[in-house]
Amino acid sequence: MYDLLIRGGTVVDGSGDSAVPADVAILDGKIAAVAPRIESGAARVIDAAGRLVTPGFIDIHRHADVRLFSPDFGEAELHQGLTTVVNGNCGLSAVPCPAARRDEIHAFLQPVIGDVNAPAPFETFAEYLALVRQTPLPLNVGMLVGNGTVRAAVRGYAPGVLTPGELAAARGLLEDALANGALGVSMGIVYAPEYCYDADGFAQVLAPVRGAGVPLVTHVRGEGDTFHQSLDEVIDVARRLGAPLHVSHFKCIGRRNWGHGMTRALEILDEARESGLRVDCDVYPYTAGSTQLLQILPPWFLDGGAPAITRRLRDPAKVDELRGIFAEPSGRFENLVNLIGWENIRCTTFTRPENQAYTGMSVAEIAAARGEDPCACACRLLAEEECRISMVDFITSEEDIRAVLRYPYSNVISDAVYPSGGTPHPRLYAAFPKVLIDYVRREPVLTLEQAVHKMTARPASVLGLRGKGLLRKGYDADINVFELGRLAADASYENPSVFASGFDYVFVGGAAAVEHDRITGVRAGRVVTR
Repeated sequence: MYDLLIRGGTVVDGSGDSAVPADVAILDGKIAAVAPRIESGAARVIDAAGRLVTPGFIDIHRHADVRLFSPDFGEAELHQGLTTVVNGNCGLSAVPCPAARRDEIHAFLQPVIGDVNAPAPFETFAEYLALVRQTPLPLNVGMLVGNGTVRAAVRGYAPGVLTPGELAAARGLLEDALANGALGVSMGIVYAPEYCYDADGFAQVLAPVRGAGVPLVTHVRGEGDTFHQSLDEVIDVARRLGAPLHVSHFKCIGRRNWGHGMTRALEILDEARESGLRVDCDVYPYTAGSTQLLQILPPWFLDGGAPAITRRLRDPAKVDELRGIFAEPSGRFENLVNLIGWENIRCTTFTRPENQAYTGMSVAEIAAARGEDPCACACRLLAEEECRISMVDFITSEEDIRAVLRYPYSNVISDAVYPSGGTPHPRLYAAFPKVLIDYVRREPVLTLEQAVHKMTARPASVLGLRGKGLLRKGYDADINVFELGRLAADASYENPSVFASGFDYVFVGGAAAVEHDRITGVRAGRVVTR
């Protein structure tokens, strides 16, 4: 007798193989059988005729490090068929976070991960995961350790080379995180304080991953004019360490780089693979990204963390200096202002009541409303908000998105950030069904089987998620049941907080977390570790 039998559906098993009619049986939270017809009885039988049955979707790039402690965590995720998510990306993990550095780390991370609302303080990776395990989870969660946060934990946001003592401490924090369940090491080389490392510095601090099979998951130094050089840099680091490499949110920023820049970038990955390096990438299905507004600033302007940045932003001479820097093409840093223009940078989260009216407006629009030039306006806003502003920036092209989706070694992500208040990016609510709707149903960029593979088995293989990503006997019973034609993803930049819909069932560990588009309240999620 099985616990559950999903009968008569069309099984897309996650492998990329052709869909087939089949039944799926579940027992004790695991897939017990997948066969054309299963005759054995079950405590519950679901009629899936006319529906697709797939593995639960896996998003290996979110920033819900602390949002998962909130009662509403899981609603946006489950409504789009996500059964496993991985946080701690872009080098910006919430841990390690020693008490002496807590305020400055939290202030720097707040526009990405939101207010830290954990039920108790945490300093180490082990303490953090212990709190997560004590939290009833609606879906499975895993965590990367952020190399940027590691550096901040031992040196703050000060520039320069780590001292021998700091280097030893950073390595120790990485070793501790990996020993306590981190799925890999994330890097955010474009961000402070990681921009201070060169390839030699990365090879030194990341020595604990050498030859250990631990994946490096990286936001590269530049995704615009310097994208190709930035790829060469991380490929060099991965080769030195003998580590698998995964390049996050693969894109070319700036109209002048679209098309030809992406073609060459994918060639660079292929050349690295041909030389023996395991390297792949991921992509989100939107032309806009989302991060901290302070990322428009040159990296050296970010030294010292939010208090020091705020002081500089209040200095008229520094603002004049920035105005000149923003007019330069990218070279010394990823100059977003020059690459895309103030009109393509929208402010989405403010903390001060007097600035709330600007939510959703571009810097160019806010500047016009305030009678300021855009540079002065952006600097004044950042200073007023003590750097706690999130943005949505329109950076890439649809054709480049399609090119990465078609790339055999890519997977789908959301890169969802969780700012406190304001308007989030719609990818938080809709990234995964959007791929199925836009690139399978409306336009055949991918086959159904390819798309499901890029949402299930492929991301599971990137981080070595055991028992995830396939509808196979013995695998975890994380399963979606839905009709492709009924999926809806209506979240937009103007109205982002709209749940996706169309999932008849979402099972997490064999328990129904969604039934007929309604969250059941069942919390069967677990912590996923190495």
